[in-house]
Amino acid sequence: MHDTRRTTAAGNEALRQDEVESLATQVLSALASRAGHAEHEIDGVVLENFCADILKGDTAIRTDSVADLRRQGIQIGTILDGYIPAAAREMGDRWCRDELSFADVTIGAARLQAILRELSAPWMTDASMPVDAPNVMVVVPLEEFHTLGGMTATSQLRRMGISVCLCLGQSEDEVLQKAAARRFDMIAVSVSCRQKLDSARKLVKSLRRAVEGKVPIVVGGLVVDGAEDIRALTGADHATTDPVEALRLCGVAAPGPCAAQQATGA
Repeated sequence: MHDTRRTTAAGNEALRQDEVESLATQVLSALASRAGHAEHEIDGVVLENFCADILKGDTAIRTDSVADLRRQGIQIGTILDGYIPAAAREMGDRWCRDELSFADVTIGAARLQAILRELSAPWMTDASMPVDAPNVMVVVPLEEFHTLGGMTATSQLRRMGISVCLCLGQSEDEVLQKAAARRFDMIAVSVSCRQKLDSARKLVKSLRRAVEGKVPIVVGGLVVDGAEDIRALTGADHATTDPVEALRLCGVAAPGPCAAQQATGA
């Protein structure tokens, strides 16, 4: 007789493994803006202290990390594009070395997201954007868990004076309706791993129909770092992990720091 309990247990274990891998992917890839990190000088000691605070043992989400970094004269832009990505990569490396637990990564990722939201608050709306700002859609598909990457790319683009429509946790129908209702200059789709390539290809195809093939589509995320030809596998026009490079490839000119960034000195 077939043991349904064993089958159920195996299924639950597989589901938990998927959840762990999804969270690991979030930490490993979501904040990996290579260009952003390269443009900001990272102090090793400061980064070590920042990571220690992010990975401290209690379960509180709020930390004093931002205040500590700001007291040292570190600009908001450097925190967003330098220290947060560097901390995420450090967490990913330590995850791979089995030095961090599932709980460590969960809390650490939540703290980085909270810091990202806090520091990106001045750019969360288009109120400070010029009326002729380029329009970009950033899509993190519903089945993706690495929301940190889409949030980071959105923050970077808005600080460059780009008007961004972030589709986070929305159904495909909702995404397609938004794509068809507004004239975008670029659509970026975040993909975390090879297992999501088929669904990404279908989404890219649907997006292309929705915009009648008039908007360039770029795929980003960890999957771009693989050896495969992501453009061919997804049907996208371009593939890159760097928001600045994505704009260049799609022929979108960033107008420069928006009013909110100038006001905050980021």
